[in-house]
Amino acid sequence: MGPYAFFLPPAFDALPEAVADRLLMGVFGRKQAAQTGLAALRAAPSAGGGQGARLARLGLELSLLAFDLDPANAALAQGLLAMIGPQGAGLPSDEVQALRLAAGEGLGREWRERIAAAGRTGDWEALCRRMESGFPQAVAPLAPRIAGLAALASRDEGRIAAWREGLAAAPLTPGLAFLHARAAIFLDGREAGMAALRDSLRRYPWCAQTLLALHDLARGRDGARQALPGRLAILLYSWNKAADLGQTLEDILASELPEFHIFALDNGSTDATPDIVAAFAARLGPARFTALRAPVNVGAPAGRNWLKHLPEVRAFDFAAYIDDDVRLPRDWALRFGAAVAACPDAGAYGCRIHDAGSPSVLQAAEFPLEPDGEAIAASDLQLQAPDVGQFAYCRPTLSVTGCCHLFPMSALCEGGDFDIRFSPSQFDDFDRDLRAALAGRFAVYQGHLAVGHVRASGGDAARKRAAGANAHGNMLKLQGKYDAGDLKRLRREQRNRLLTDIRKKAIWLARHDPGEASDKEGQP
Repeated sequence: MGPYAFFLPPAFDALPEAVADRLLMGVFGRKQAAQTGLAALRAAPSAGGGQGARLARLGLELSLLAFDLDPANAALAQGLLAMIGPQGAGLPSDEVQALRLAAGEGLGREWRERIAAAGRTGDWEALCRRMESGFPQAVAPLAPRIAGLAALASRDEGRIAAWREGLAAAPLTPGLAFLHARAAIFLDGREAGMAALRDSLRRYPWCAQTLLALHDLARGRDGARQALPGRLAILLYSWNKAADLGQTLEDILASELPEFHIFALDNGSTDATPDIVAAFAARLGPARFTALRAPVNVGAPAGRNWLKHLPEVRAFDFAAYIDDDVRLPRDWALRFGAAVAACPDAGAYGCRIHDAGSPSVLQAAEFPLEPDGEAIAASDLQLQAPDVGQFAYCRPTLSVTGCCHLFPMSALCEGGDFDIRFSPSQFDDFDRDLRAALAGRFAVYQGHLAVGHVRASGGDAARKRAAGANAHGNMLKLQGKYDAGDLKRLRREQRNRLLTDIRKKAIWLARHDPGEASDKEGQP
């Protein structure tokens, strides 16, 4: 089984739950990698023997991944130096030197702020230009990590090629190995990319996101497009976002769609939204467009319920809730169709959401539950690194974002309404996914579909304060709906689903890996 055996019994089953559950979720994020590495290191002494040594090595590698993703983090570098000790734990001398430089003041405040700003805004191109105009020679060993993240996040072919060409040797640390593989996909195509992912997986078989990406590439699922097997109701509700709504509707009309009908609810808007809705209704006619209006803003949960209960909507086979401020690719419905074909029994299908103007800044991906703690909390892994391809896979998950998601009509009708206690917005979609999971229907995350989402003005501090207060209040409501038994069931079922999925994919890869087949043929 080679590198594909890691997630199979008995080795994976012997891992501490605190380590195994986070590995299943994925660890390509600075916080997640650091936390999982720490859990492995804490478990190593009591495990003892060979298992203790394996856990210690795993903890070191995960900590190195955290550093690869956050090379300006002095505290993290200092912790790693303390971990490896004076002998360096077998790390190459240039890696040890990079840690020492990051732990000190050599990088300087300016560069730390520039790197942090690129992560917040997604303007990695500006960081690339600054590095090209002069990176401090005294901290040159840090450059491969910073430049690799910046080049892949900027999606600039020339910079990616230059970064890869400038690597002094084959990447040895986990983050650099993954970036190197993604560069091969970007520059050299599918076959070379798969070979690079296999190499990365052979060195770091614990990286679920590498295995999931390799599986989808090997089976052609990364580019799969398939028509939905039925008619599609497209459901929108909007409040005072006339310009954004108009652009979203234009994107829908430019899409490759099955038989469809748009149902648009104007949620009591006081801007030009009624004019936009009326214009599209006149343009498409009653066969394709139904305009609805509420006299006041009833909020997201009630708006969703209003639309789903329309008899005309329930006559369709699928329903897609689309936010009024998204930027859709032409093939979004076909991408969802491919996910339906791969996982036909899901209760909902979601996708990867990024800032409309900054594709490297993720807002949402899949939302598994955090595996520990007494409160319900979804993972924020998508916020812990720029998008460099780590979420390019499709698999079952506990929850997906409501920004752009698809329901089989049967699942939408059977799963109950969106809870209006979460009005005007926030967590009503997450709550519904939790209820569906407790009833046995998990969601599916389609990471090969990326949708841009327009955010409200960053200068509107009052609105941000109000939204934050509302989100905090709704989170308290969410915690009150589920008891410890519910949380335990959700986590247990999540673990079973993720583990079953990755084991099936690992076995498939082992059976279809040319290298594995050659090894077997060469055995006596």
